[in-house]
Amino acid sequence: MTESVYIAMLRRCTSLTELASLRQLHCNILKTGLDSDLRSRISLMVSYRKCSEMDSALNFFNEVRHVQDVISWTAMISGYLQNGGREKAVNLFCLMNREGIRPNHFTYSAILTAHPIVSVFQVHAQVIRLNYEKAPAVGTALLDAYTKLRAAYEAKKVFEVIEVKDIVAWSAMVAAFAQVGDADGAAKVFVQMGKEGVRPNEFTFSSAINACASPSATNVLGKQFHSSSIKHGYSDSSCVSTSLVTMYAKRGNIESASEVFISRTDRDLVSWNSMISGYARHGYGEKAIEVFHEMLDKGLQMDNITFIGVITACAHAGLVEKGERYFEMMVEKASPTMEHYSCMVNLYSRAGMLDKALNVINGMPFAADATIWRILLAGCRNQLNLEMGKFAAKKLISLDPGDSAAYVLQSNMYAAAGKWEEKDGVRKMMDEKKVKKEAGYSWVEVNHRRYRFMAGDHSHPLSNSIYLKLEEICDRVKEAGYVADTSFVLHDVELQTKEVMLSQHSERLAIAFALLATPAGMCIQIAKNLRVCGDCHAFIKLISDIENREIVVRDTVRFHHFKDGVCSCGDYW
Repeated sequence: MTESVYIAMLRRCTSLTELASLRQLHCNILKTGLDSDLRSRISLMVSYRKCSEMDSALNFFNEVRHVQDVISWTAMISGYLQNGGREKAVNLFCLMNREGIRPNHFTYSAILTAHPIVSVFQVHAQVIRLNYEKAPAVGTALLDAYTKLRAAYEAKKVFEVIEVKDIVAWSAMVAAFAQVGDADGAAKVFVQMGKEGVRPNEFTFSSAINACASPSATNVLGKQFHSSSIKHGYSDSSCVSTSLVTMYAKRGNIESASEVFISRTDRDLVSWNSMISGYARHGYGEKAIEVFHEMLDKGLQMDNITFIGVITACAHAGLVEKGERYFEMMVEKASPTMEHYSCMVNLYSRAGMLDKALNVINGMPFAADATIWRILLAGCRNQLNLEMGKFAAKKLISLDPGDSAAYVLQSNMYAAAGKWEEKDGVRKMMDEKKVKKEAGYSWVEVNHRRYRFMAGDHSHPLSNSIYLKLEEICDRVKEAGYVADTSFVLHDVELQTKEVMLSQHSERLAIAFALLATPAGMCIQIAKNLRVCGDCHAFIKLISDIENREIVVRDTVRFHHFKDGVCSCGDYW
């Protein structure tokens, strides 16, 4: 056969299924001596690249790269990126620059996907120097790279420079704000996009809804995007419905999350995982397990996140044996990660099985991280295991000396045990190391506006009315049998002072304000940046009953749904 025939046949080898044919053709070319021909080498290089045999393609590329232009260099770089060879792609990009081959906008669009191996800032500087920043493909690639870096400000500067903004660029900008939890920023971009006549697609809605899952977003904003997605015909899209499940679950509306989930028949893995994790965070362990078993019955593929969700659900509900069973089920399929071991330590610590929790840590194939020691320390504080708590605190401080939780949990543990000198010693250590304790506060949304309260706060304009309402509530819950549990006041003060301190906790002030400012019977949603104390938990249960209100409280650990005098956590959290 002639050289032209071989080249024509090589061009037909464009996928992995034709790799055997490509290799046979390569052997025939070698036998006929045509391998020394430049056109044959280039054709072999292109064919091996299209068949994802990148190292073979690179061998031919190195032989003929002196005659290759920017298109061939870019094709090789893209080939490595598409086949998991990011480091080799970056090496080729650097070699390209050293050999004086000027990259084009396709090259930059490709290499920016190699983050974090490639420096986005360095590539951006090159892009500006060569005046490619205005090209939509390059600008969008930069947007995406900065989004992954959670650098929304830099992403916005890139976005503003792009001359022709297509839907991909607009969606990328919305995603950049979503990545940092800036729902207002995402909403402004979305509105501006509409003003400029660009129709959003399912990815735009998905990113905007994800932004609304942020604690800083108002509840109404997520609902507005949901309504808009229905109007545009995208609410049935897989990525939009999955984002809706996640958003509603994170915003405390687990019922709406469940409705969206049930309405879908073509649920993807992310959607299943979001529903399991959502039920886990809201204290509905059995419901999370039901969803997990539905996955099992359907023979659906599960991943690490699925098992993290179901074991976490067991931890929050005290279902130790089931949690152990699911962990064993996962171990049969894959090696546990740090997150899975963390779930097991959490499971045992919450159940008071601290020795089992420590055994898990000691049996791990790698050193425990700060998160695991923090979980164990929290368990020791709840169980007042001073010896193990001191050990866990030491480990945590060695890994993260600036973590205030290491000192606060240890200090609270000593205070709860009446070890005031030891508590003062920990507080002194915090002062010496200049570690600051995070101030506790709660916030509530009323009429689309957020109000923040701290313990003993008098800054609100309606402060007098709020305290009068709180006093009225206190009288009514006492009549219902409430007795203050002063063991949750971790200060060495008089009993009466402890009761006053408890009565002015931030979540109680937020609830009192919400009762004044919202219609009777309306659900109240409170968020707190620290864990709800046991006394406030008992207090809020009684309020939900006497005021006939559902009260949803999200703390750093989970959601509590208080209704008719009971909590969704079953007093286990």
